Amino acid sequence: MNIPLALAHIDRLKDILRDAPDEDERLWLDALEGETDVFEIVRALLNAIEEDEGHHAALTGQMADRKERRDRCEIRIERRKAAVAMIMKAARLSTLPLAEATVSLRILPAKIAVNDPAAVPEEYTKPSPRPDMDAIKNAFKPGDALPNWLRIDPERPSLTIRRK
Repeated sequence: MNIPLALAHIDRLKDILRDAPDEDERLWLDALEGETDVFEIVRALLNAIEEDEGHHAALTGQMADRKERRDRCEIRIERRKAAVAMIMKAARLSTLPLAEATVSLRILPAKIAVNDPAAVPEEYTKPSPRPDMDAIKNAFKPGDALPNWLRIDPERPSLTIRRK
């Protein structure tokens, strides 16, 4: 397929058929089909488009399926980490050295978190539309009366896994 050659042929055909009546579309199509590769080029491009559309649809479906699988894996990981943390807490262990990994459990302190970023007053925001957590933390402490756009996230265990 030589597209520039086909375009040159089409231009030549236009010159040859310039005086043909405008309503004679069949003559123009017959000339294009007989004298150029336009039909073959378009057919090849359409086939390639159809093939790519099929690949796109298949990949989109696979990605959706895999996202669901990934999400289920993330849930299982979090649940298993919570189970390890519960076991370590019940056994009063802060560190558990194993051959596979060293597991550490510590309690993260309570912290201020934003409930509604859009409701944060401008003085507590950075130039981007995200809250300025440093300004908020300097102005409010856990135990303070907080505006409704803030909340206190309770302390929680944090599990660290370092693989050897």
